[in-house]
Amino acid sequence: MKKLIIVICIAATIAASIAIGVFISHFGLGFASNIGNWGAVGDFFGGVLNPTFALLSLILIAYTLMQNKKALEQSEKAIEQGTKAIEQNETALRVSNEELTLTRNELANSSEALKEQAKLLAIQSFETTFFNMLELHSKTLDKIRFNANSCFSKISSQLEISSIKSQGECHGAEAFSSIVRFINEISDEGNIIDYFELFYTYEGKDINIYFRNLYQAFKMIDDAFSNPKTEIKYSNLLRAQLSDEELVLILLYCLNPRLNEEAFKKLIIKYALFEPLDIVFIKSSSDFKIGSIGIILSTNEIHSYMEFNEQNKLINSAFGSNSKMYSYCFDQKLLR
Repeated sequence: MKKLIIVICIAATIAASIAIGVFISHFGLGFASNIGNWGAVGDFFGGVLNPTFALLSLILIAYTLMQNKKALEQSEKAIEQGTKAIEQNETALRVSNEELTLTRNELANSSEALKEQAKLLAIQSFETTFFNMLELHSKTLDKIRFNANSCFSKISSQLEISSIKSQGECHGAEAFSSIVRFINEISDEGNIIDYFELFYTYEGKDINIYFRNLYQAFKMIDDAFSNPKTEIKYSNLLRAQLSDEELVLILLYCLNPRLNEEAFKKLIIKYALFEPLDIVFIKSSSDFKIGSIGIILSTNEIHSYMEFNEQNKLINSAFGSNSKMYSYCFDQKLLR
């Protein structure tokens, strides 16, 4: 474009020089003598140079239009290429989004699989510990020894009876049966909790580890799960290992005010540990009789294993769905 302008300027200069040269050679130098001659001079130069300059201008305009056309074509190509590039980028982004979605789904699936695997491992770990505790519970129970005559000789001075039915030494589950019969016999219709405390003072160290291990087993279930169905599953399995006499002793153990086993009592209520007990309400005395041995407990003592709301309606009970306790609660209008 710059070269063309130079060429046109040179051509215009040459054309003007030729016109001036021809004029001077023919007419000479000097000013015209009248106005008509001035007009003739103007007509001469206009007639000679105007077409030349117009032609050069037309060439320049034509060249400019061609350059503009090329520039427009190049711009259109650039725009077209840009559009294609944008479309390619959109396609690439769409593919990337699809790949990201697939990757996210795979990660989510992997995460779910890992969560399930972690849950399974946690359950396996729990069950290993849980069944080890059940085995420990069994071994602890087998180690328990109780001799009623020996215990009676230790505490006879504090009793109102002078003798008991002869009982030899027992161990394991039989020892618990012997302990329950012994406590019931020495209470002689007194407050059985006081006599259990007396018994526990002399013999408690031998069975204390049993109660502690049992509490830890229930606490482990309570800490390990948040799903009530799962908690009930394992607590029922643990409860199935306990005889009625064991349940009675656990009941008496947590009622002992000196031991203050409120944490254990809460777990007992939560998991309805005493649901299998044979318990009967005696209307004439407003007491409860438990089991074939006939342990007698007051209403307040039994109610301590039941939770009530502000309207004195039953919320939860250590006796669960025990039919006899349900009938008692229904008769006493304790049900919601």
